[in-house]
Amino acid sequence: MAHQAIEHEVEAQLARELPAVDLREVQVIGPADAGILRVVIDHPNGVDHAMCVATTRALEAGGLRDRYAIEVWSPGTEPPLRTIEHYRSVIGRVVALRIVTEGAGRARSVSGTLTAVEADRVEVSTADGPTWIPTSAIHRARVVERSEP
Repeated sequence: MAHQAIEHEVEAQLARELPAVDLREVQVIGPADAGILRVVIDHPNGVDHAMCVATTRALEAGGLRDRYAIEVWSPGTEPPLRTIEHYRSVIGRVVALRIVTEGAGRARSVSGTLTAVEADRVEVSTADGPTWIPTSAIHRARVVERSEP
C-alpha cells in the first residue's frame, strides 16, 4: 500500500532528524510522487513556525522534496490520532473515526466517546452503545471538540 510506505518513510526520517517530533498524520494530496505531502506534527514544546520549518528541512534532507511539495501543519484543536499512544492519551474525549471494513468496499463514520484502548482495537461509546473497532479498520481518526451550548 503506497500510503503506508510514505507514512513509514516520513516517520523514519523524522525519527532520525527530529526525534522529539510526534508525527500525527501523513497525507498525499494529488497524484502519487507528484502531489503535496501534508504532514501534521506535534511537539512537547508546541508547534510554531520554526518547528514547521525544521520539519520541512528534515523531510527535504530525506529527499521527499524531490517528489512532493511539502506542507507541515500543527495538530490544532482537533488533533489526528495515528498511534495507540495517541488513542490512549485521549480516553474520555469525543472522537470521530472513518472506518473502512475489509471487503465491504465503502467507508463509514463512527463518533462517540473513546472509552478503552487495547493493542489492536478501541472502544467508542456511541448513541447505540459501546462498539469495539479494530485499529486496522480505522482509516482516519481525530479528536472532536464539542462547543458548549
